[in-house]
Amino acid sequence: MFSYEGKKVVVTGAGRGIGRTTALTMAGQGADVTLASRSESELKAVAGEIEALGRQAWVMTADVSDMDQGLGLVADAHAAMGGLDVLVNNAGGGSSVSGGIGPLEEATPEGFDAVYALNVRVPFFMCQAAARHMAVAGGGAICNIVSIDGVFPAPLEGVYGSAKAALISLTGTLAVELGRHNVRINAIAPSLIDTPLVARHIASDDARADRASFFPINRIGKPEDIANAAVYLCSDEAGWTSGEILLVAGGQKAASDTIRWLRRVNPVPDTAKF
Repeated sequence: MFSYEGKKVVVTGAGRGIGRTTALTMAGQGADVTLASRSESELKAVAGEIEALGRQAWVMTADVSDMDQGLGLVADAHAAMGGLDVLVNNAGGGSSVSGGIGPLEEATPEGFDAVYALNVRVPFFMCQAAARHMAVAGGGAICNIVSIDGVFPAPLEGVYGSAKAALISLTGTLAVELGRHNVRINAIAPSLIDTPLVARHIASDDARADRASFFPINRIGKPEDIANAAVYLCSDEAGWTSGEILLVAGGQKAASDTIRWLRRVNPVPDTAKF
């Protein structure tokens, strides 16, 4: 149904998880894909899978928490592919810098800046750079992978959640400002997805079952759930869809797991700093 024949696509964080699955799914629909992440070995493996589908793949190592590398990726991919029709800003997450993930009372300026660089600052300017190429060519589509933490309160991940909320806001405003150029920008807000990054949180059968019970659709999300949504939003069939924030979260919007968190931590312990 969704044809990507002849489309030139960039996917960040493409070595594994959501990014890998999105790149492969779009290639399966006919796209040629530039794959970006920090791990060249992972990217080469995905590129081999794409080439086995009869499509072209370009491997570009980049740390998209770094502005120069992020903007360089957009420019290099456009030059290598001879165009740019779709950008999937998938790379994101926490930070190894102390004070980026954890209780807000323990946040540090350095941790805050690191999380914002990866999840807001660089993705936004990559959107801007990609949109300029797309506008000249007559249009294109951008999909920002955000998070359910940017929609609901995110206890113990408040800085990360606020960064994703900022990217959600920018997504909507970009859609309004760039619509006249036929550049569409949407976002997907996943909840818990079964990827290598979250494997330690669902390592046991009991832990997996417990987390699955948070969702009305009683399972943890799969990378394919997000990839399929991205394929729709970036397709020509979604040509009148822009500025949308699509929650792909197993029904969590109807039953936020913030309540479960509150049940675990209330009453407030005597050792609380606030």
